[in-house]
Amino acid sequence: MKIFNKENNLKKIISILFFTVVTVEVTAELFSYEPVLFIFKPLISIVLMLLYWNTSNQKNPLFFFAISFSLITNVFFIYDTETMLFLGLIAFFIHRLLMIHYIVKLIKLKDYIPLLLAMIPFMFFFFYLLSITSELTARSYGILIVQNILISIIAGITLSDYVMNNGKKNDTAWLLIFGLLSVTQYFIVFVEKYYLSDMSPISFRPLAMILNSSVYYAFYKFVMVIENLNDN
Repeated sequence: MKIFNKENNLKKIISILFFTVVTVEVTAELFSYEPVLFIFKPLISIVLMLLYWNTSNQKNPLFFFAISFSLITNVFFIYDTETMLFLGLIAFFIHRLLMIHYIVKLIKLKDYIPLLLAMIPFMFFFFYLLSITSELTARSYGILIVQNILISIIAGITLSDYVMNNGKKNDTAWLLIFGLLSVTQYFIVFVEKYYLSDMSPISFRPLAMILNSSVYYAFYKFVMVIENLNDN
């Protein structure tokens, strides 16, 4: 009992640390204070991995690989240059692939027809945005095509899983929250980078960072619900 209480207290402390780091990071984004960004942006992923390590009995390496690439992506996105944006998109591409593979394994996806149907509206929406985007290099254009497909797959998986299971399971709810936040975050970043790059409102980057942190926390909660169900 004492060991359980100790572990539970440690989980609470790390959770508080996570949200504290997020708060500092969002504040730094608001004031564009780069010295803090370089420390706290990667720290979000590090603390989340620490939280998972402390609470998970399985400690799946895929979780650490996926979140590590989100860390790399966040570091590249600190620099506001085309080269760093390109490298960040590459890291983000690997991150997305790992997350999709991990989610498919966790939910034991077998029927791909609902997934394909659920992807269609998201594909139309994001490819429409891409079609009206100007001043893209061929390199960035190709990567964004792939990114649009990957975010549509994530949205399709989360939506189809929720519908097929009638939203009755906790893991389904957390997966849907993760999917909705992922789509919203991608849309916000897309608009900021390619439509409002010269006049980006100050609220966009803090908002994107709040969504980014929420995405990974929802993903962590989804993973833990699945693992706890498997343990039981």
